[in-house]
Amino acid sequence: ALSEMYERGYLPYSGSPDSKGIFYMARGGRIHLPEFELNSECRRIAKKFDGSFFREAVPFSTFKVTDEFISFWLEYFKRAHGSLVMPRKRLEFVLNFGIITQVGVYKDADGTLAGYTLEVEDEAITHDWYQSYAKHLDKSSFGMWLLIDIARAAKKRGAMHYYPGTIYGGTNYKTNLPNLEYWSGEKWVADANNKILRKRARHDEKRLIAGLDEWKENHPLF
Repeated sequence: ALSEMYERGYLPYSGSPDSKGIFYMARGGRIHLPEFELNSECRRIAKKFDGSFFREAVPFSTFKVTDEFISFWLEYFKRAHGSLVMPRKRLEFVLNFGIITQVGVYKDADGTLAGYTLEVEDEAITHDWYQSYAKHLDKSSFGMWLLIDIARAAKKRGAMHYYPGTIYGGTNYKTNLPNLEYWSGEKWVADANNKILRKRARHDEKRLIAGLDEWKENHPLF
């Protein structure tokens, strides 16, 4: 089952056109959903957006990928991370990877598009692979609210775990999610209040070891 890959600490890799079907081991996070309850910070963010934005989960098999959809994603990544991070060919590669099961479509009360999420799920898990949102929502904590909302939807349908992706220095905001477990390279580590994880993510740059990734060296990258 797909959930077994996530259970073993692996996440899908999209950095090379040669990597379709390849998963890599990373410091990912997960939440045990039967115990998932919002903490004070998540309640603050939920209060800010709940009732103003609404989610529709569209099966990827029936979702129509349009030029407008592609442009929305590319513009978001250009603003958030720079145009080199997600060129069109990489985005198309992600969409054709073969594991996306649904697209979360978010709109405001007037029906105006607010954002999208690309989600991977089976009976046991939901993984929020990528998300994008409109420019006016930049720096508003909307991205954090998307994490919360996807976790709530996964819990409601009875999934056991929610995976919000990697947690390093640049994604330290994810440690605002309550009681994340993180993958140590050997096992999932329970971390009450995320104290250990916050500290590790805060000092990632100081702890990096330069090394050779032989797989990347021998394959074209996006």
